[in-house]
Amino acid sequence: MQEAEAFGDQGRTETVRQELEALTDQLTAAVGLGGCDRQPGSDAERARTAVTKAIKSVIATIAAHDPVLAGHLRQAVNTGTYCSYTPDPTASLHWTL
Repeated sequence: MQEAEAFGDQGRTETVRQELEALTDQLTAAVGLGGCDRQPGSDAERARTAVTKAIKSVIATIAAHDPVLAGHLRQAVNTGTYCSYTPDPTASLHWTL
């Protein structure tokens, strides 16, 4: 970049500056708190996160059509390492399909 600036080559100077910014952004993204390398999440963690997001998205879609059902699902569906449907045993529940 110094050479390009010394020769007054603005186009080359800008190109080098953009490349330097892109590299800096990549390095910043790769480093975590305290300058430690970020560890990528495990396959299981990525899958768990994807399933949780998908379930929440579907419940939000259901809420647009049936808010009562969506509320029930928000309370009864548990996500985490394992997913489960556990309705309140004291609630009267009648399914109509």
